[in-house]
Formats: sequence, structure tokens, C-alpha cells
Amino acid sequence: MLTIDKYAYQNRWIAFSPSLKALFYVAILILALTGPVLVQAILFLCMVPLTLYVVKIHLKQYLKWLLLPFSFLLFSLLSILISISKDPSSFLASISIGSFYLGISDVTITTATQVFFRSIACLAATYFFVLTVPVVQLTKVMKQIFIPKVLIELTILIYRFIFIFLEESAAIRKAQSLRFGYHGIKNSYRSFGMLVNTLFNRVMKRYNEMVITLDVKLYQGEFHI
Repeated sequence: MLTIDKYAYQNRWIAFSPSLKALFYVAILILALTGPVLVQAILFLCMVPLTLYVVKIHLKQYLKWLLLPFSFLLFSLLSILISISKDPSSFLASISIGSFYLGISDVTITTATQVFFRSIACLAATYFFVLTVPVVQLTKVMKQIFIPKVLIELTILIYRFIFIFLEESAAIRKAQSLRFGYHGIKNSYRSFGMLVNTLFNRVMKRYNEMVITLDVKLYQGEFHI
């Protein structure tokens, strides 16, 4: 089980209606997307301590989970903040590269600020939803809002194969590490290539085993969810 799933099944609001939690998430998400910067900042500052309390998680662990999306957000903000032009007068600060200028302006600063606060508010709301609504409850919500059964089945199958993927990759990498497979750059590249190849074969083997199991149980092309 993923660490996020453990928290989702052990949070203080596990007994609450998943529909109410979904409505709360949608309401917060709408405010985060449409509200001004001040509202977005307040939402983030409120959602973080609420998540820490409800999920019973340490701030350090929460911040670790924020690092990955924040790295993508940082590159996005840089691409928004820095613009290129032949006229340096429109920039607050700029550097010349040949006949062009790279710099930042009032417009880019305003846009980057809005994107930043909107993103962190939405991210905090999404983390709260993910950490308080396990997949079983999420499936119920999807049925209540009439999501097609095919999409629900795909969601469950993808969720299941994530665990298979992680389990197999961890086992293969551990075996390679014990044989010093990642000692040096050359060995690391070779080991990584072998890991991808072996992982693909093992996942396909697990898939074939699942198909055989379903055939034995007289699977008719539809899961009873």
C-alpha cells in the first residue's frame, strides 16, 4: 500500500460522507481558481494545517510531497516571469543577448504571482482530497455523479497496476543494488535499461495471470463495482 493510501484510510474524516468531502473539495477548488491572490493565499494557509490535523501527518512529510510539484511549478513560473523583446524599455530589469533582451516586467510579475498562488491553493485542496478520500470512497462518488462504468473500471485497474509496478520495480532495483549495479554512471545506465526491460516483462506476466484468473471466474467483460 502506498503511504498516501495509508493516510487516506486512517484519517480523522474517514467516516464522513465521501460526497460531502468531494463537494468541499470542489468548492475550495473553485475559490482557488477564481478568487483573487489574497483569497488564494488564505486558502493555502488554512488548508495546510487542516490537512495536517485531519490526516494526522507531520509537516515534514507534507513538505516532502510538495517538493515534486513545486519543482515543476518553479520552471513554469520562470517561463512566465522572463520574456523576450527587442525593446528593453518595457522591462524593469533585462539582459541583452545579441539584438534581443531577456527581462522581467510588471505584467510578467503580476501573472507569475497569480499563477503561483492559484497553483499552491489548488495543490493544497487536492492534497486534502487525496489524503482523506480513499479509492473505495472515490469509486462511490464517481458512481453517484454517473461517471461511465468503463472509466471507473479503468481507474480501478490503473490503481491496481500502480502497486504491481512499484512492487516489481523495487524488487528489481534492490537486486541490482546488491550486485553493485548502480556503482558508477556507466553501470547505472546499463542497470536502468535492464530494469525497464525486466519490469515490462514482469508487468505483462502479471497482466496475463490476471486475464487467466478472470477467465476462470467466467469474466463477461464487466466488473461489478
